[in-house]
Amino acid sequence: MSSVFGKPRAGSGPHSVPLEVNLAILGRRGAGKSALTVKFLTKRFISEYDPNLEDTYSSEETVDHQPVHLRVMDTADLDTPRNCERYLNWAHAFLVVYSVDSRASFEGSSSYLELLALHAKETQRGYPALLLGNKLDMAQYRFTHTTGHACKTQSYAWLPLPPQPDSPSNNP
Repeated sequence: MSSVFGKPRAGSGPHSVPLEVNLAILGRRGAGKSALTVKFLTKRFISEYDPNLEDTYSSEETVDHQPVHLRVMDTADLDTPRNCERYLNWAHAFLVVYSVDSRASFEGSSSYLELLALHAKETQRGYPALLLGNKLDMAQYRFTHTTGHACKTQSYAWLPLPPQPDSPSNNP
C-alpha cells in the first residue's frame, strides 16, 4: 500500500473516496502566504489582502492519479507562532514560507521550524515540512546567497518524516 503525506492512499477506481489532506501555510507577516495560497488554488494573483485574516480553503486535486481533497489553512500569525495548537493538531503537512527579500522573514522561519520539530518530538510522529522562499520576482532585492538557505535547511534536516512504503530506500 502506498501513501500520501504518511496517510494511506484512497483505493483506486472510478468511485474511490478522495484522501483528505490538511496543509498549514506558516510564516511571518508579509512572506506572501495568502498570495501563494490563492495563486495555487485559483491560478490568479491577488495584490491586496487583509493580513489579519486567517482562512481555510478547499480544493480537489489529483496526486499520482489519486483524488485528494486538499484543505489549506492560510495562517495569520504576526511575527512568531501564536495559538499554534489550532494548526499543529489539524495539519498533516506544513509549508513554512519566507520572503527572499526579507532577512527578518527568513530568520523568523526558524521559530516555525523549531516549533514543528518540537511538535514532532512530543507527538512521536513525523510531519512533512517544506521551507519555501517566496517572491522570487523580487530576487534583485535578495538579502542573502542561497548558501544561507542551505545552512538553514540542513539544520532541520533531521525532522522525522513518516515512512514512505513505496520509496526506493524502503524496497530492497
